[in-house]
Amino acid sequence: MSNTYCKSYEVRWDDADFNGHLRNTRYLEYASNTRLHFLMELGWDARALQKEGIAAVLLGEEAAYLNEVFLAERVTVSCEVIGLSEDGARWRTRHTVTRENGGRAAVVHCLGAWLGVRERRITPPPAGLRAVFEEARAEDWEVIGGAA
Repeated sequence: MSNTYCKSYEVRWDDADFNGHLRNTRYLEYASNTRLHFLMELGWDARALQKEGIAAVLLGEEAAYLNEVFLAERVTVSCEVIGLSEDGARWRTRHTVTRENGGRAAVVHCLGAWLGVRERRITPPPAGLRAVFEEARAEDWEVIGGAA
């Protein structure tokens, strides 16, 4: 399995701002959607998460905008796991938005965690979900703080 998951998007009319550029909020939405598809393609769709009584929660996002993206342009968004707690409860991802010409348009960093829906607390994920994140670690990944 490759450590980097990628999904492509075409910038639509409703993705653009008044200047015809990809609007800032859409970068975050593309990152979120890419992360969702990464999980779904590995068998962790909404039903699987509900069955396990767990939900993904986002604790923070940070975007660095590097180059403009224009209406009707295609971009590819990557999803890499760059941080994982010892217990798997917290995770950090990096999403690089790449233009058709290969140039980087933005980098989005996300900090998230797994929430036990019954306990309403950050909790370690089931072993299978934890394995998915461990297998998807980027070369520059690091250990981060856990559920405690």
